[in-house]
Amino acid sequence: MRKYIIAMTMALFASFQANASYVQGVTGADMVGISVTVEFANGSSESAIWQAISATAGGAFGASDWALILDGDSFGEYDSVSNTYYGLFSFFNGPFDVVGITLDILSEGFVFDTAFGDASANGSGAGREFVSSDPQATVSYGSLVEDELYGTLDISAFVAAGTGLAFMTDTDAMAQGEVPAPAGLLLVAFGLLALRATRRAK
Repeated sequence: MRKYIIAMTMALFASFQANASYVQGVTGADMVGISVTVEFANGSSESAIWQAISATAGGAFGASDWALILDGDSFGEYDSVSNTYYGLFSFFNGPFDVVGITLDILSEGFVFDTAFGDASANGSGAGREFVSSDPQATVSYGSLVEDELYGTLDISAFVAAGTGLAFMTDTDAMAQGEVPAPAGLLLVAFGLLALRATRRAK
């Protein structure tokens, strides 16, 4: 009986320690399969699936002649010497006014890391909260994974036909083969059931 209690205690401890690990340095080419949805000013919307277009770049291309492209590491950097931004998400609009852009990345194993600096306890490293070329743009993150990591990004901004929008927000990939905490807790539940069955058998 004591060995069951020890085993369950160890499993419970492991379940709380088993945070998923994350891979930084995600580029535009890595995010194949994520979904991008554009909301037009007339109330309609249109979605497209992200695809790789080079070794470092990828994008989603809508049937209504819009595109969202990222070339390089999504963390983004600004080179003050050349006055150049790297790792920008660049949205190019077609012939219709746009009022919203949604990125859904969790289903493909990615998260938005909004914690700037290395202070976060989730092991994801430095992140970047949303910054945009449009000071009027607002953003909301959804599908909380843990500690300032999210699966969706909703941008509210007016992007007139024929214009564009640039923004930065860091994405990380969830490492494969990790045991998430809920699975650890499930093991504990099975252990408790086994313990109960053992006690009844006696």
